[in-house]
Amino acid sequence: MGHKPVFTEPGAIVTLVPPSPKARLNALVLVIGFAVIIIIGAVLLRLPISGVERSLTWSEAFFTATSATTVTGLGVITTGQDLSLFGQFIVLLLIEVGGIGFITFSTILFSLIGRRIGITERVLLSQTLGVHKTGRIKHLVVRVLVITLSIQFIGGFLLFLRWAPELGPLDAAYMAIFHAVSAFCNAGFDLYAGTDTILFGFGRDPYTLVVLMGLIMIGSLGLVAALDIISWFRTRRMMLYTKLTLVINAVILLLGVPLLFIDELFAGTALRNMAVDERVWVSAFNVVGSRTAGLTIIPMEDLSQASQLIIMVLMFIGGSPASMAGGVTTSTIAVLFVAVLSTVRGRPHAVVFGRTLPLETIAKAVSIMTVSTLVCFITTLVLIIGKDGALFKTGFEVVSAFSNTGFSLGSTGELNWFGRILIMFTMFWGRLGPLTLVVLLAQREHPTLARYPEERIVMG
Repeated sequence: MGHKPVFTEPGAIVTLVPPSPKARLNALVLVIGFAVIIIIGAVLLRLPISGVERSLTWSEAFFTATSATTVTGLGVITTGQDLSLFGQFIVLLLIEVGGIGFITFSTILFSLIGRRIGITERVLLSQTLGVHKTGRIKHLVVRVLVITLSIQFIGGFLLFLRWAPELGPLDAAYMAIFHAVSAFCNAGFDLYAGTDTILFGFGRDPYTLVVLMGLIMIGSLGLVAALDIISWFRTRRMMLYTKLTLVINAVILLLGVPLLFIDELFAGTALRNMAVDERVWVSAFNVVGSRTAGLTIIPMEDLSQASQLIIMVLMFIGGSPASMAGGVTTSTIAVLFVAVLSTVRGRPHAVVFGRTLPLETIAKAVSIMTVSTLVCFITTLVLIIGKDGALFKTGFEVVSAFSNTGFSLGSTGELNWFGRILIMFTMFWGRLGPLTLVVLLAQREHPTLARYPEERIVMG
């Protein structure tokens, strides 16, 4: 039976189509899945065995579980001091599950117990991994899991080789594994905060910083771009998405590192006593880390406000889609930039690298940017009510939570229970993606075939 056309006005025909529940169901599964993981993690962290001198409060346990599952790194406790070895292992497990994706783990589990992967799981996996063909998704997930664990193992082994002479074999192995996973998953959790040395004395060591930067960059690149780059060596062809991703990443590095390098000119003190080569490596690490990794090797509060603003912008941009990173993503920024540039040049279509961007893609980019900006603005506004002079620090913390970065200017530890809930919600929102939650919370759509007359409005 066909759909019934409805005539509303001359020249406009609306065809009512029953809304498909697939998108809302997928979003609901994602939200519930992450929520269940966070609850389980909070219960485990609340156990007396997870604490050192005391058990965590429910507020601390839920905040830490949310931060770990959303691979953020913001904390109201010090991971290396307040959590036992068991508690640290729970955090590490939550980071791994949140980074790789609970759907991926669920699919592997279904395979092990012999359950057939249905069409719903395949669609969910294709959305999570950023691929469109669902036919061999099971094989792809296994491949992704193997590659991910292999990269983490290699990174941990390289760190172990460097740290073992100073820390000893057992401590070095544990520290290397924890920080390799945290770096690759762009989590921002560390075990050296609160100690006398930054990164166990390797905070300015080029070898250590290069290994960690490599893990962060690979994790924030995304599956689609990584596989496309690998296939380029065979086919010599690259998708437009990958090209834009690489260009945006290169621009951020070329602009961000020099600006952070001259932080002292803006009255910052964080890099003042460093040699030139150390300043280069530290600047590069913080620019890479501000792309949602959040591993801190210099006090963020000692940077000038100019550098803090640069880092806040980089955090808001984030990494690539379908990756360990958060933020509005580099592809959103690239699409908006291309669209604006084409408009300025008077072109009717957004064209880049010989390809035209669909209007649907531009609309999605605008939606993501608009919703993300509103979330950060509203959360910041609510938090600063009644707190005079805390605008910049609060905004920095909110953007760090939204982008799942973990950099902090010290405001998170001062939050009351209501502020912690807001930051937890912001981390949750940022990890699942604005579009996913918009689909979940929006009312049922009624797609139409209507084409109404155009009318221009005054702009600017």
